[in-house]
Amino acid sequence: MRNNKQKEQRRTLVEYLSLKAELPSDALAGEVRIELRGRSSLFAGGCKRIITYSTGLIVLAIKGGTVSVKGEGLICTSYHSGTVSIEGSILSVSFGNGGEE
Repeated sequence: MRNNKQKEQRRTLVEYLSLKAELPSDALAGEVRIELRGRSSLFAGGCKRIITYSTGLIVLAIKGGTVSVKGEGLICTSYHSGTVSIEGSILSVSFGNGGEE
């Protein structure tokens, strides 16, 4: 019973902080954040590492799975503190459950 109450209080605190900081609550909880700008630029936060890197496919390890970015002329322009920037012609973004692709 006490653990459920603590989880509710914690959830409320995360929601409160996200409102005050004007951030999504999942960003504060360590979840992956993906921002796609058009079809040529992608930013992903919450990445653990780069699993696959080629000009046609970049696979990122995230909490609980993977994110695959398929395209043409893909370039990882930066990778710092779990944030990856990818540029190129992005054709698709997909999520995988657990394990590595």
